[in-house]
Amino acid sequence: MSLLSPYLAAHGVSVSWKHKTGNDGDDDTYSTSTITVLWAHGAKVIRTAQGDELQCQAICKCEAAVEAGDVLTKDGRDYPVLGLVGVAYDGSMRSVALGGSRSGGA
Repeated sequence: MSLLSPYLAAHGVSVSWKHKTGNDGDDDTYSTSTITVLWAHGAKVIRTAQGDELQCQAICKCEAAVEAGDVLTKDGRDYPVLGLVGVAYDGSMRSVALGGSRSGGA
């Protein structure tokens, strides 16, 4: 349980998380699960934990180990995870930058 847990319980939304697990030679492979996140839309330039500047379309806060290369699906639209914005000192929660949505979904 993190400091984020009460906020996720009160205000979180369920999304499908496609976590990149590898590549089969032709395509990336993913495992899929449902997680609860805090979601904030709004285009902005952010700086990742690695110091890179990214143009993102949304920011999401969660307790899952979401990372760049993963995909979050909300309301039937896929949002690629562009990068990690920040992580709690104990790893219990993180913020990630999301790219523009695409039709699709899991």
